[in-house]
Amino acid sequence: MATTPQSLRPASGRPDWLTWSSFPLQSRFGDIGGKRIHYIDEGSGPALLFVSAGQWSFVFRDVIVRLRGRFRCLTLDFPGSGLSPDVPGHDQSVAANARILEAFIDALDLQDITMVLHDVGGPLGLSIVADHAERFRGLVLSNTFGWPLAGYPLVRRMLWVVTSPPSRAVNTLTNVLARLTATSYGVGRKMSRADRRVFLGPWRSRSSRRATLQVLAGVLRIDRLMAGVERSLPTTLAGLPVLTVFGARNDPYGWQDRFQQIFPGATAVRIAGGRHFPFNDDPDGYSAAICEWWTAKVTKAPRVQPGLRVSEEADR
Repeated sequence: MATTPQSLRPASGRPDWLTWSSFPLQSRFGDIGGKRIHYIDEGSGPALLFVSAGQWSFVFRDVIVRLRGRFRCLTLDFPGSGLSPDVPGHDQSVAANARILEAFIDALDLQDITMVLHDVGGPLGLSIVADHAERFRGLVLSNTFGWPLAGYPLVRRMLWVVTSPPSRAVNTLTNVLARLTATSYGVGRKMSRADRRVFLGPWRSRSSRRATLQVLAGVLRIDRLMAGVERSLPTTLAGLPVLTVFGARNDPYGWQDRFQQIFPGATAVRIAGGRHFPFNDDPDGYSAAICEWWTAKVTKAPRVQPGLRVSEEADR
């Protein structure tokens, strides 16, 4: 395992409600750009970096436990999410959190990374992969997207409704969004009642409830950024092994097939009965898909050479 920089070392700060039985992963804390960040760094071997903004590291618990014997599994909580404290004035836009992720990768000097991207983590991580393809060895995409949402008005309307002022007010008071996410329709299908309580722990804070909706609202302002990312991906990531793992019951717009058009050589896996969080619905199947793909595709693939870079555009 690479040496951990002084700014990113295990530290105290794990809350009492985060029981070891529900979260058997060591909590680490460090400073990234002056912000205190909670992250997980488990196992050894090739780096698997899990990214899902607006959620927290608990959602990847089950697959990390299964994969840490073969890979070095990492994930982080963005400011205001999970165990990373809220930073007054922190910009929850995709571009700002992408800079946090990029600084995290630099701080740990991660190389030969396989990035596992979910939901908002997709646009966030793809903008980094496109700019630094030489640092990546593979890409796993789960129930996410890599293009503008202008062609999906129903998705945009849903995001607008969920993040509108009335919805924000209700969610701040009731925590309804996280409570729904904790059910069997979200992350909770394989969780015990105790696990669900722990999962909901960070959203005891109203600032965390607000941060989640701010992350989702930021997705409405990234069409220009994602247009550039989509144009660049076939060139910058040519030859990079890609795996798409989607829940078979949560792809109404055919986004897995759209990724297949961008990456014609990608391996596609559908988790039977899986919804928006396939790694929670079937952690065994999800972990096996990564291992089988890694053996068949990644270990035999040549390293990607630096290509064209995506010019950064501010969220608008």
